[in-house]
Amino acid sequence: MSAQKTAQKTSGTAAEEASYDEVPYESYAYPHTHPTSLYAVATLFGMKPKDFKKAQVLELGCASGGNIFSQAMLYPESHYHGIDISSEQIAQANKIKAELGVKNVTFEQMDITKFDLKKYKGKFDYIICHGVFSWVPDFVREKVLELCQECLAPEGLTLVSYNTLPGWNAVRSVREMMMFHTNRFKTAAEKVQQAKALLNFLSENVPEGRAGYKSVIEEERKLLSKVNDSYIFHDHLEGTNAQFYIHEFMEMAGRYKLAYVGDSGIASMFVGNMPPAALEALKAVNDIVSQEQYMDFITNRRFRNSILCHAGQPISRNLNEDMIFNYYLTPLMSPEAGKTEAPVNFNLMNGGGQFTANDDVSTALFLELCDAGNRPVHAEELIKRATKRLGRDETEKLRTTLLGSGLKLALHGYIALHADESHAVVKPGDKPEIFKWARYQAAQPGCKGITSMTHILINSDSSANIIMPIMDGTRTRDQIVEEMILKIKEGALNLRQDGVAITDDAAIRAHVKTLSEHMIEKMAQQNLFSA
Repeated sequence: MSAQKTAQKTSGTAAEEASYDEVPYESYAYPHTHPTSLYAVATLFGMKPKDFKKAQVLELGCASGGNIFSQAMLYPESHYHGIDISSEQIAQANKIKAELGVKNVTFEQMDITKFDLKKYKGKFDYIICHGVFSWVPDFVREKVLELCQECLAPEGLTLVSYNTLPGWNAVRSVREMMMFHTNRFKTAAEKVQQAKALLNFLSENVPEGRAGYKSVIEEERKLLSKVNDSYIFHDHLEGTNAQFYIHEFMEMAGRYKLAYVGDSGIASMFVGNMPPAALEALKAVNDIVSQEQYMDFITNRRFRNSILCHAGQPISRNLNEDMIFNYYLTPLMSPEAGKTEAPVNFNLMNGGGQFTANDDVSTALFLELCDAGNRPVHAEELIKRATKRLGRDETEKLRTTLLGSGLKLALHGYIALHADESHAVVKPGDKPEIFKWARYQAAQPGCKGITSMTHILINSDSSANIIMPIMDGTRTRDQIVEEMILKIKEGALNLRQDGVAITDDAAIRAHVKTLSEHMIEKMAQQNLFSA
């Protein structure tokens, strides 16, 4: 969620506005909002959106630009326009822009309701509205949809995220309890601390026999224990937090002649992922929105990322198996440990699913995909790699296997489809260079996450934050080691082995050399090195 959502409360009090200075909303990358993600979904359904490499992109609620800086740096022929009501966030975004010398991005401090629809009519090929819609008043929501209607290019796409029902029904009660409890406290920090304390108190004191109620409390307690304080404050303790059934959202969008393309996660749209008893009934529902509404009922869904286009744009729901060859692929699965020969079971990374490769051809194909890790590999290239793995030419069998199962596995959530390659260097040379945006992020005090060249947020720690700014392409690997040793001597980094501090100079040098090479290899796998 961005800072924009708060800001739209034009009648908000000074205290509400000040809360964003006290607890700024952290500005990160959201992969599902990337134009390449929208492009991949739209082309799957037969649409022809604008080339994301040469597009006009608008983000509503851009905060300090964390979601669009990496995009702007990777696609210099596109232009990115971010607006946010927070003058502090926009000032920070413009400061970063100047420091990094990014030319193809514009940031403006602006209320969404003041956006000039005539000036930008039909201007944007992609509009991103993440973390805004549920957290603003009704009249601002209407303005968002009007803006999309007026400012979206004829073949443009927009992504709107929002909290959904029925999943938020139980959570809404938890939120209301948290707000009741925290209203007596003044500062944002106190409110967040007390919200966590309340959930702990409730979890520990729910009476026996109330297992259903306890599970709701416990699930939310666990979820909020993993997120930062700004998320808790601006999501659960925010004054405005509206939830919608997808049919309600699309009724609103329909009034502005906007149509449903799909969700950013295509597996969530596939009726084949529903329980067998519900499958036939869902197949009989011809309307896509109604079909997804029933699936939301079944899964108790609480959040959506809906992709919209202008009504009347041709959308085909008939998918062809050969479409898999239009995309780059990454695995959302992992093979059973230690197995390299058929049969091999592949498990969904998030649990809940498994399929088996029963022959050496399919085994080689999907093991090779898993070995590619986070680096998207084109379907054609995957066949070449699998052929090499097999040690014999089985091109046609590999193609037939991928043709028959590739798209099905994507719809079942085992494979992610991408519209573009990584752009990152696989094997950095003697003077490794970290992606400029990630390098900048790592250098900021208290950095907790950096953005890869595939627009993925990667958790960062003190060691990574020290070494990444050093790897700017001007230093050899040996010089990087010397810089790290200097940081250790300055006290910026501590080295320990088996819990004991390393103090011997020779031992420090050997340890740092091993550590730096390990980190370079890991960062290469994370798509962090630029050419």
